[in-house]
Amino acid sequence: MITVGIFTTSRADFGIYKPLLNQIDLEEDICYKLFLGGSHITTEDGYTIWKTFDLTPKNDSDYYLTKSSAKATNQLAEVFQEESFDFVCVLGDRFELLSIIQTAIIYKKPIIHIHGGERSEGAIDDQIRHMITKASHIHFAACEEYSNNIRKMGEQEWRIFNTGALAVENLKNQLCPEKKKLFEIHGLDESKKTAILTYHPVTLEKNISTEEQIHNIFTALKNFDLQVVVTAPNIDSERSLIISIIEDQVKKNKDYKFFQSLGSKNYLGLVEHCDFVIGNSSSGILEVPYFKIPTVNIGSRQDGRVRHESIIDTDYDTELIKQAIEKALDPTFREALKNMAYRFGDGQASQKMVDSIRNLANRKDLMIKKLDFPC
Repeated sequence: MITVGIFTTSRADFGIYKPLLNQIDLEEDICYKLFLGGSHITTEDGYTIWKTFDLTPKNDSDYYLTKSSAKATNQLAEVFQEESFDFVCVLGDRFELLSIIQTAIIYKKPIIHIHGGERSEGAIDDQIRHMITKASHIHFAACEEYSNNIRKMGEQEWRIFNTGALAVENLKNQLCPEKKKLFEIHGLDESKKTAILTYHPVTLEKNISTEEQIHNIFTALKNFDLQVVVTAPNIDSERSLIISIIEDQVKKNKDYKFFQSLGSKNYLGLVEHCDFVIGNSSSGILEVPYFKIPTVNIGSRQDGRVRHESIIDTDYDTELIKQAIEKALDPTFREALKNMAYRFGDGQASQKMVDSIRNLANRKDLMIKKLDFPC
């Protein structure tokens, strides 16, 4: 029996993991142990948690973000010492993953990385993602371009698999509440145009303050008769500043609703029924195009990622954001998206991942990393 230790550090990555967890449950020779960094899974999710470790910082300062990694490493040492598993599986590019990766290296566990090879040049996430790629032994990429990027980093070809994104399976298979119920639950008016705003700190942006970035977005939104669902940013430096501005705007406008977390099912359901999403979240680049809905992508955080025609890139300037929203609402632009091809897989990622793990589990050179640059 092959046992995969799956490490989840947020509700966002846990939602993406679900198709893989469900597929492993169907296999006779592979199982998983789920390790939870935080408290984002409840008994309602239906998954057994083997152990937890704490990565929640006291606040979003660089000092406490760093201390939270040290605290997590101490607790992960206990997890790795006490639990038995053959692989360590991580997803994405968040700083919380580094303590897991460091511990896996020391304990000589082969590392599986999902969503490597991508680029988000406006955030430290980009550095972290590539650090994880160089530490990992098996790579599951969301598209051919990202597979090629991993190969160019000197990773051996036999370690790299273009599986497509797990999120596609959620998009295809997840039964979301109907629009009427969904809007009622979240206090929304079915008859009004709806936008979803998610804005994360742009950790490498030095030319404009975080405060000005988020204020410019709200100033642009005031030009439109919209109801806006706002979700919380990632735990990065200046998260609390963004939240304070959001809360202030929500108090002033009855059509703005703020949610710390919608959960995967409600979020995807709202995306399907909204008019556009706005902000700088990777979800706007990866998942939203599946619904052929426009994404107004602001600033540099997602620079370098593969784009669909539905992505409208804009700078932080209020007038430019306003023009981008106008384009997102333009009937001609929206009609043109109906024939857009989706680029992140066919909804079979979990099966491809399971097959790859099985095929490589007994490979004698799996742990021996070699630099192997393509000619």
